[in-house]
Amino acid sequence: MNKLDYLILSELLKDASLSFIEVAKKTGTTHYTVRRRYEKLKKEDLIHKIVISIDLSKLGYQGKAFLLISVVPNANKAETIAYLKKVRNIILITEIIGQYDILAIAPIADLNSVQELLKEVKKAPFLLQTKIAFIDNTYFPVDPNFGTILAQKTQKLANTQKGV
Repeated sequence: MNKLDYLILSELLKDASLSFIEVAKKTGTTHYTVRRRYEKLKKEDLIHKIVISIDLSKLGYQGKAFLLISVVPNANKAETIAYLKKVRNIILITEIIGQYDILAIAPIADLNSVQELLKEVKKAPFLLQTKIAFIDNTYFPVDPNFGTILAQKTQKLANTQKGV
């Protein structure tokens, strides 16, 4: 990656809906160059896809629940994960390393939705323990400001590169 690649990424992280022409104006190059570099970054698997960030509060949610789940030692985590994928409102599941084995995230609307979520999660096979934490952030997958913060870091990387 060179300076121009970092500058292009910086602009797209701030607003992924920008056209190649708009990115070119902001980076001081042509839209053909931006398109070519963008395609190169995709081919190199640095850019996977463009994802929108939605505000779940507009859909009636008040926040997100983070479920930290432990499974029975030597159990088949895949079965637990497969079950969790079917639980209503769980929007992200991933294996983690540490005291817990699985992290699941679900938007929550109210106390009743938390109770229903926990009731269903407790039915998961091989479940040993579940801890839950809540945040009032309703953006998914991440807060729109995350792109701005990451863009600033990318801009700093661009400034450390030589030439275009």
